[in-house]
Amino acid sequence: MVHLWRSRAKDETETSKSAPGVGATGDIAVVVEDNKLDNELVRLACLMAKKAKRKVHLVYIIEVPRTLPLKAVLTKESEHADKLLTDALTIADDAGCEAVAEVVQARDAGPAIVDEARDHACALILLGLVRDPHKIHNDLGKTIPYVLTNAPCRVWVVEDPCKDVRDTKDAKDAKEAKEVTSQKS
Repeated sequence: MVHLWRSRAKDETETSKSAPGVGATGDIAVVVEDNKLDNELVRLACLMAKKAKRKVHLVYIIEVPRTLPLKAVLTKESEHADKLLTDALTIADDAGCEAVAEVVQARDAGPAIVDEARDHACALILLGLVRDPHKIHNDLGKTIPYVLTNAPCRVWVVEDPCKDVRDTKDAKDAKEAKEVTSQKS
């Protein structure tokens, strides 16, 4: 018997299970960083986690300066983290996804992200990166390279081009389309 098509539901479930890795059984960690990608990353993680019957760990890292004790109370940063994680939990709840949020204070974000993924046996870490419109090459900083090198699981870095890059490309595409149209006339 030849099967010409398969059930879409089955394909979606297989995709959501394979996204974190073949045979992976862990949860998904989303690093919330107060950038415009946060909401999309949370939705993506929830979609995958819900289909694979996994949990999403929402993590916000507060980098504590070395001049302060690691357990210092940073009220302003903590309140900001709580607001971002509350928003992320609302998105997860709306998606019908089981999610937990955690604020972690650390000296450096990279090792803290890797430790959280290891502690929660995560199969996937999602990180967002927003381009700087004033730089030719995007600087990954120290966090992303550290996580990519040391993570115990798969890492997806989702980059969003800055508005200036998109506007320039859209203007260039429009100019090319106008030139093609005028050449045909």
